[in-house]
Amino acid sequence: MDHILRAASAVSNHARFVVVGTGAVIVTARRIPAIMMMTPEIDVYADGVADPEPISDLIDASIGQGSLFHRTFSYYCDGVSPGTAIMPDDWRTRATEYVTPDGLVTAICPEANNIAVAELCAWREKDREWLQAAVIAGIADKHRMGALLRTAMPDSAPGIVELLQRLDILGPPGE
Repeated sequence: MDHILRAASAVSNHARFVVVGTGAVIVTARRIPAIMMMTPEIDVYADGVADPEPISDLIDASIGQGSLFHRTFSYYCDGVSPGTAIMPDDWRTRATEYVTPDGLVTAICPEANNIAVAELCAWREKDREWLQAAVIAGIADKHRMGALLRTAMPDSAPGIVELLQRLDILGPPGE
């Protein structure tokens, strides 16, 4: 994680990023099941800029999938946009700031249940597997996710009825 954050900073001249997806949970959670860490990518976007898209494009081109960085280290940074992870509007109130040990880069990491809501919104097969592992491991809590779904969500989120049905498909809490 630190290597990717430092590399993203070096290529973009930016020192503050939002990490979404598995990367945010890797930074903030303890005892993460292997299935949740089986990702070669860390998704980031520049924080505090009016238009993070050019920075994300630069990150993709320099240290993204298929880059020399990826081929060298077997992992990469995916420059994404703020709309990539559909989370409750107030997710930042629960986020954690992570600073690399050298103090040069800061990553804003949404809380695990907010990431779980984003995975619930995306609902691809890999998202369902991740969610089931997160719930079983106690990293995400179905009751808390349900409560978050009832808060203000972006217009791009699936409807509440659909999201609650998806949550039910995951099975009983802790199972």
